[in-house]
Amino acid sequence: MPHARIDLHEHHRPHLEEYSRAILAGMVKGLEMPEWDLFQSFRLHQPGELVFNRTFPGVQRDDIIFIELLAQVGYTDEQKQAGMAGIVDELEKVGVKRDDVMLDFLEVHGAAWYPLATAEHVAAEG
Repeated sequence: MPHARIDLHEHHRPHLEEYSRAILAGMVKGLEMPEWDLFQSFRLHQPGELVFNRTFPGVQRDDIIFIELLAQVGYTDEQKQAGMAGIVDELEKVGVKRDDVMLDFLEVHGAAWYPLATAEHVAAEG
């Protein structure tokens, strides 16, 4: 049940729905999670509220979209990389420049979630 937190500039507001679909598609593809597992929060910012280096690491960044994935411990490094690559691939399809996306993947233990997803709950939803 990964949760995506997305920080981006206000001028992206008209595209939130397509960004949401793209982020979910990348997570489904890369993390092999079910499509119904949708938890995202978008936080919109005014110019100057998102501070970033326009050339690190060796890219030319025109804007920034920060995406933080919060997930339960258990994904392999390969799955994390595939999930993040999947998200960037899908966002690129809707016009987001790859270099304008910065992703990170944070993990918490199962007891840190509410409601705690049980095996029975997941089986019932599947």
